[in-house]
Amino acid sequence: MKENNIIRIVIVDDDIKSIESLTTLISEYCPGFEIVGTANNIEKGAGEIIRTSPDIVFLDVEMPDGNGFDLLRMLQNRDFEVVFITAHNKYAINAIKHSALDFLLKPFELKEFLETIDRIKTTNKNSNLKYDVLLENINGNTPKKLVVASSKGYEYIPVETIVRIESERSYARIFLENGRVIMVSKCLNDYQNMLDPHTFFRIHNSHLVNLNHVIMYVRNDGGYVEMTDKSKIPISRSKKDLFINVMQQFIS
Repeated sequence: MKENNIIRIVIVDDDIKSIESLTTLISEYCPGFEIVGTANNIEKGAGEIIRTSPDIVFLDVEMPDGNGFDLLRMLQNRDFEVVFITAHNKYAINAIKHSALDFLLKPFELKEFLETIDRIKTTNKNSNLKYDVLLENINGNTPKKLVVASSKGYEYIPVETIVRIESERSYARIFLENGRVIMVSKCLNDYQNMLDPHTFFRIHNSHLVNLNHVIMYVRNDGGYVEMTDKSKIPISRSKKDLFINVMQQFIS
């Protein structure tokens, strides 16, 4: 984000009250921010973005002539940060969360607004890539890529390359097929809720496995599965029968 310069903002929303509310919040709490354009539909919004080259776009998810994702698809250069705004749309919010992007719920709350602004000020710009991930994720109920924060920015991991995920207290470790292990500040429950339940199975309280990477089930030693990374993951006694049934359906 720019330093010692005006931060330029475009608001795209068909709700005039929403535009007025954001205008008030920005004018009162965001010194150095300037609204350089507003629009009430995606066609005009794309035009304003191209005309003004903003640093931040507040973008409504639902509009009469389409949605905010349609607008992003219209633009080749997305060298700006987006804050999505919506009154509901749980499906869209999930896709936005999975892509590590910001959103605000209507009606706007000052605390959430200020927290969002603070995050954007420290964001490393890699916009085109993260919006590509969003547009890919929005086409399905579960993400095709996971976004993992790092010290340099964000890393985008294809879901099919994940062998397994292991709980590490309030964190989790993601094991990839190339042998890399990534520590992330999310718990295992987050990934269980996020990923496709037909592909990722909670085999144990501490382990979530990708069924595509299961090599065999071994009944000995209390029961475990061998994975493509040569790890041996124990199966909870209560999960054995369910796992066998799930695997039979998965490979049939």
